[in-house]
Amino acid sequence: MEELLAKNLAAWEGELFEPKSPDSSFKKNSAFVKRLAKSITKDSQDSIIRDISQLSLSKYTSEIIIAVQEGLIKCKTVDTSAATEIVSLLHQRFCPEFTSKLLTWFYQELESPLNASGPKEEKDHMTKAKVLIRMLTIFAGVGIFHSINDTLDQPHWVMMRKQTTDSIIVLCLKEVLAFKLRTGITLSLAQTFVKRFSSLVEKDEGIRAVLKTYTEVVVQRTESLHKKVKDLVQRKYKAQIRTGRILEELETELNEMGELLENFKTASEVLAPVLGVDLPLLEEDGMDEEMAEVADSVIISKDGAFQNDEEKRFYQTLPELPQELIDEANADETNVSKGEEMTDFLLQLETASTMKDIDECVLQFWRLKLCNKASKNRLVKHFITSKEIGKCKVYARFIKSNKPYLEDIQEELLTYLDQGFRSQIHHNGLNFKNIVFFCELIKFELVPEHVAFHKIRSLILNLTTPNNIEILSIFFEFCGKYLLNEHNTLMEEMLVLLEMKRKTDKLTINNKMAISNLFLVLKPPSIKSLQSQAKNYTPEQLFLKQIIRNELTSRTVKNIRKIVNAVDLTDPELQKTMMALFTKPNKLRYENVPALSQVLKTMPRNFKIAVVDTVLENILRGMEVNDYRYNRIRLSQCYYISQIYELGIIGVMVVHDLIFKILTFGHPNNSPNPMELSEIDLPDEYFRIQLVCILLQNSSMGSDKMKDRLDVLLHFFDYYIWIKEQPIPKEIDFKIVNCFNKYSFSRAPSGREAIERLSEVVKTKGFANGEGDDDDDEEEDEEEEEDDEDEDDDEDDEDDDDDEEDEERSDIDMSKPSDEEKEAQLSYEAYEKKLLEEEEKRIEEKLEKEFKKMVFDSMHAQKSDKAAVDLPKTITVNTPQTGATNGIDTTSGKVAFKLVTRGSKGRLDTRELNVPKDVRLATNVVAGEQKTRLEKEKLTKYILKSATSWD
Repeated sequence: MEELLAKNLAAWEGELFEPKSPDSSFKKNSAFVKRLAKSITKDSQDSIIRDISQLSLSKYTSEIIIAVQEGLIKCKTVDTSAATEIVSLLHQRFCPEFTSKLLTWFYQELESPLNASGPKEEKDHMTKAKVLIRMLTIFAGVGIFHSINDTLDQPHWVMMRKQTTDSIIVLCLKEVLAFKLRTGITLSLAQTFVKRFSSLVEKDEGIRAVLKTYTEVVVQRTESLHKKVKDLVQRKYKAQIRTGRILEELETELNEMGELLENFKTASEVLAPVLGVDLPLLEEDGMDEEMAEVADSVIISKDGAFQNDEEKRFYQTLPELPQELIDEANADETNVSKGEEMTDFLLQLETASTMKDIDECVLQFWRLKLCNKASKNRLVKHFITSKEIGKCKVYARFIKSNKPYLEDIQEELLTYLDQGFRSQIHHNGLNFKNIVFFCELIKFELVPEHVAFHKIRSLILNLTTPNNIEILSIFFEFCGKYLLNEHNTLMEEMLVLLEMKRKTDKLTINNKMAISNLFLVLKPPSIKSLQSQAKNYTPEQLFLKQIIRNELTSRTVKNIRKIVNAVDLTDPELQKTMMALFTKPNKLRYENVPALSQVLKTMPRNFKIAVVDTVLENILRGMEVNDYRYNRIRLSQCYYISQIYELGIIGVMVVHDLIFKILTFGHPNNSPNPMELSEIDLPDEYFRIQLVCILLQNSSMGSDKMKDRLDVLLHFFDYYIWIKEQPIPKEIDFKIVNCFNKYSFSRAPSGREAIERLSEVVKTKGFANGEGDDDDDEEEDEEEEEDDEDEDDDEDDEDDDDDEEDEERSDIDMSKPSDEEKEAQLSYEAYEKKLLEEEEKRIEEKLEKEFKKMVFDSMHAQKSDKAAVDLPKTITVNTPQTGATNGIDTTSGKVAFKLVTRGSKGRLDTRELNVPKDVRLATNVVAGEQKTRLEKEKLTKYILKSATSWD
């Protein structure tokens, strides 16, 4: 090789080879050119070299160049050495004319085609480029080509790419490797070059730099393709699950991209180690973080897909069919009818129950040679028309055992079930047997994965369609655990989707509870987990729970009251337990609820307020949820409130407000109207009537003070009953009659009459212009004072009872305050301290200051405008029932106010105060009353107008 290199370099210096007596015969020279174009091979090497040494050939230089080009294109790898020897000898004879034109041809052939017409042309170009790059590298190595500028006729791409330091090999590699790199068409050329010329790659820095840059791009492309393939796989699965079918477009795209990824991956593994480049980082397939969380917390079941080993063998251990039996049955080409044999076989299949019986039916099917078309059709028809649900697993095992030989039956049956399933999902229908059959086929892996999960996804997305939750429940019950264990990732995606649907507002409470049950079907809680979730109570908490929930009766109320009053409510745990015991009357027997309210009466004031607020809030929350399963709880809560009122713990206004809230909650503008429906209080729902009847029946609200408000309340209740669908159910109607009879109230004969009576009573009782509100506030304040006094009396009575029980220590007990008295005193001090907070101090000081100023102005008979002050809201208007209009005394021209002050012992005192009518305060009050009266008159007219719809 070194000798050949020296001769070739010498030829460039002008030392050419000339034959001693060249033969110029036309025939021989022409034959040589033809043989050279035909093939340059190892076998023809000696004869060609001999002819070059003997023939003249000087007149045939152009023909020789063309012939060499054709011969090099056809040259194989084993003939490379022969081609090098032949081209070197021609170079030594005809340099530089021959070599320059040959190099120009190399440049032209290696140029990347700009407008390739198609993949075939691109492939042909790269095949040719492989040969030429190999030959070019060898020719450059032996000195045939030693400079880019060996030819003056250079193509445009050479002029653009060449640099002073680049060799011919570097220049040509840049051009060839840059051709459509993203398609991977040059990968095989790069791999071949690195393998064949590894020593050259190590020595030549220019070649190594080009190949290293190329390898880095290949590695990046590999990582990018891997990510795209991964995304495409996910897209394909989602599309299949969404449609339930295999999409050919995505399948084709995935196959093409997968093949391209393999090519780049293989090239990276070959090129990267040689050129010192890191291999591509290809992430393993994994679940998203959200899926992983679900898997860790909910999904994986230790029990596996099957309940026990016997069930696992039933679905996974299948019989082996003798191939001779199958071949013999398929070879039977007689068209003899086998109706009787088929009937006997179907009877045998129907009686099969165990795994052994089913396997015997499989063998019998082939022994009877029932594999003709008529028998198959009858078998499919039998599977479809059979109504026995318990036989579905038998049929599924039979089909699975014959899967390689009865694929047509499997496809036909699966198509039928698939179409039926689609119809059930999107229409109101439920075929239990077909759903179970489909699930059994899934457990035998006879249903493609995408088809099964398409059904689950469609059911989840259409939960509001009737029966879809029931179908999903059947699906999860029969094959949910199997899918959870065998197809974990996709099943987790379905569960995440189901959880998202459960959080939407479009589902009813019943549907949401059904979805929660589906999760329990897939992952039932173990006994250990239930025990770990159980609450740990202290002995004191358990004792309180036992005496209040189980021991509290009317006979034991005194003893339990003493025990409960001794509980330390400053302990957060005990306070929480006490709140739970006193706010859940539904946990007690109905007849023991009054006893619970009696115990509550002796509790501290703050605790009673918290209990009452919680119970009231629970009642309103129950109406908002509007679930019939909680009706008993709401009944017990209303009964509890009535008993609390009877003991004077709360005022009558609390009960009145609760009744109005029950009747108006959820209605537009808090006004029940037959023309505007409420979703949580439909006309055919009567439960709120029962709640109001319980409150009215068990509460004594017939006092003279609240007679007017009670009259309005009963008329409004009567109006509410009439907006319900008539007739009222008899059971509820009896309660209504008893309730109204208690208060001697006569109901209106019609809905229209009820509205007229309601409008009239609102006007006559003074509620139309806001007169009744202030009276109610005053009465409520008086009731609160009375309640405080009653509470003190109750505590005194309790103390008296204690004294009677222990007469020997009565003198000592009378000299020392009892625990109840201490507690009452502390409660009073806390209450007084609260009243003396900074804000209320400021209001009281301002009130006193303005009052003194008004008295001073009145005594000196100054102008009334000097008293035009804005008094605080603690001053309420005293509107007379008769006399001057809007509270103005026509004789004196003044407006009467009631001034509320606090006495030395904390009691509220009132005094009359007459303010001139032209004072700003009086003017504002009168104007406000008129505005309120007008608004209520408009509301009354609106109700009367809406009543015309009943005529």
